[in-house]
Amino acid sequence: MKKLGLVSIGQATDRDFVPIIREIVGNDVELVVRGALDGLTDVQLAEAAAGEAEHPVVTELADGRSVRVSKPKLVPLINSVLSGMAADGVRLACLMCTGSFEGLEIPEGLALLEGRRVIDHAVLAVCPPGARLGVLVPLKEQEALSGGKYRAMGYEVVCGHANPYGSREELSACAETFRGCAAVVLHCMGYLREHRDIVARAGNVPVLEANAVMGHLACELLF
Repeated sequence: MKKLGLVSIGQATDRDFVPIIREIVGNDVELVVRGALDGLTDVQLAEAAAGEAEHPVVTELADGRSVRVSKPKLVPLINSVLSGMAADGVRLACLMCTGSFEGLEIPEGLALLEGRRVIDHAVLAVCPPGARLGVLVPLKEQEALSGGKYRAMGYEVVCGHANPYGSREELSACAETFRGCAAVVLHCMGYLREHRDIVARAGNVPVLEANAVMGHLACELLF
């Protein structure tokens, strides 16, 4: 059976993106789902938390708690997951996060789809530079970096923030700001199909759902 590795920056669960990827790739693919924070104690989780001056990533734990994690501290944990997947015969894996990570070590024989690279190129494919692009991120402090990245790519950027693990009312209110955009990118793998639908309806705009884009590309590369 074909194997597809799904690397979460949180703890592995059957929630979030797993049902979406399963729907896309079908039942003839074994999904190997592992999280960078799997097995960590509360003390270790506190040590992995993002500092006040850092650009954090947001993820969910197995018990449903939402946490803000340091990207540099995630890198060795992600590398450990990749090493384990390669040892278990996984040849294709997806890093299910749109953030950038310096220092990733990809084992020989393992191909890795990095969420940031995939989503950025998907945006370029569907929305020409110069267009008005909506960028939805989980936290207000993420708007400057994520919005700045797309401005540097040539877009007129409209940023908004709504925690994917928060209320749907917050998301609906935020989505109104995207009216008039050529497209909106959900810049976090925590946003699901229901989030995409809320943004599309409230903003009357086409929406790129990051985890679905990853799933469709991975499906093409499985062999």
